[in-house]
Amino acid sequence: MNYFSLIKKTFNLLNVAKLKKYGINSNMYFVNREYGKKNNEFKKILLYFPDQEFMHFGDHLFFEPLAKFLKENGFIVKIMPIKAMEFYFINNGYDIGTDNDILDADLLITRVEMYNEAARLKKNTLFIDITSSSIKNFLCQDIVNKIADFLSADAKNFYAKPSKINNYQGKIELNRDKEYVTFNNYIDSAFYRVRKKHYKHLSDFCKHFAEINNLSVIHLGTKNDKEKDKNYYDFIDLDLRGKTDVADLFYIASLDNVKFNISFDTFIMHIFFLNNKKSFILFRGRYTSKARNFVKRYILPPFNPEPEIKIENILEYI
Repeated sequence: MNYFSLIKKTFNLLNVAKLKKYGINSNMYFVNREYGKKNNEFKKILLYFPDQEFMHFGDHLFFEPLAKFLKENGFIVKIMPIKAMEFYFINNGYDIGTDNDILDADLLITRVEMYNEAARLKKNTLFIDITSSSIKNFLCQDIVNKIADFLSADAKNFYAKPSKINNYQGKIELNRDKEYVTFNNYIDSAFYRVRKKHYKHLSDFCKHFAEINNLSVIHLGTKNDKEKDKNYYDFIDLDLRGKTDVADLFYIASLDNVKFNISFDTFIMHIFFLNNKKSFILFRGRYTSKARNFVKRYILPPFNPEPEIKIENILEYI
């Protein structure tokens, strides 16, 4: 994300204000363009998230439990994610939506940040604000519970945890005789809240943690990250920057001998959460204590780890 994107997000707040009169609860807004239909008559639902500027990789994981719930309850569900995340939904048995599916859908579900684009489609649209500090539940469960209520469906016994990917053989080969920790010291979203001292702290922690636990370090990042980073890391054993795609990250995190992750609170952390593996996180923070508490309580992680494992076993702040 660059500063131009940040400006776009700021202006988008004005659009979000337009939705207030359509509120159905504290963070969801329904724009009804077909007044003859009732909520419990919506059967064809399109989850609409094609804009990478407002829909990061990890954001898709927040909505996958909703797609699962809708399918299990007989709704016809299609998804329009960003291109790089299509594989994730296809792997988990979902159909990718097309422009024709937009026309055919009874209901679009999207984020409030996509107000302008969704408004042009002139469809029944449910807008969700996933950043609202009014949310008082793990984000994935909150989304499912509220939309189930909107659609007159029963989510009482549904456990909202994102799915992993299945039977994917990544192109990355690791030494089976070694144990690894992944290290990712790059960020896109909210880069403006991070200073040089934070990067140094993350690197120093990783070097020390790997040494005392006899772990080999995998450095993750994009090609662009590597080209821009002029630092030398003497503790890296395997530099995979620019050599992995999103699917490879899911694969690496699933391997038995990949034990931990060290990073900012970014996408790779969420993948480790899904595998019940611990991430050591340097939290980027938020501008208000209310926002910080919301993120730490309900997004890190975005699902309730119980009864499988306790939060402290998959997350530690550094």
